[in-house]
Amino acid sequence: MEWEIFTRKVRRLGPPSVSLTKMGRLQLNKTATSKLEKEAVENVLLLWNAPTNTVGIRSITKKDSRAYRVSYGAKGNGAGFSAKTFFDHIGLDYSDTRTIPVDFGEGDVLLMFRIPDEYFAKRRQQHLVLETATTKKGRTA
Repeated sequence: MEWEIFTRKVRRLGPPSVSLTKMGRLQLNKTATSKLEKEAVENVLLLWNAPTNTVGIRSITKKDSRAYRVSYGAKGNGAGFSAKTFFDHIGLDYSDTRTIPVDFGEGDVLLMFRIPDEYFAKRRQQHLVLETATTKKGRTA
């Protein structure tokens, strides 16, 4: 039997990105995580700008019920936290895991990213029923 040795393709230092997982987690890759590690971040607040679909991640040091506790991966392979309630709040369709580029923020915003419109659940549209001559009972237009 002939065997082929699989060459592992691991990108350790790609551009900073975030994955919005189907498990309801927000996962940062190693490059994006380095910003949080540098600042020794343990808790973050999620900021939301609805008109632009932009998410900001802000470090917080005080106790705050709105904060998310950041979990760092083994061997420094990234960081993340559960964000299901946030995903539900903004109407995100997280039935598939999606990866988005991240920008390093300025000031107290460490990271920021824009969620493309197509990543949102289809919002129910109200159907407008117009009465026409054929739908009016006994009446003609």
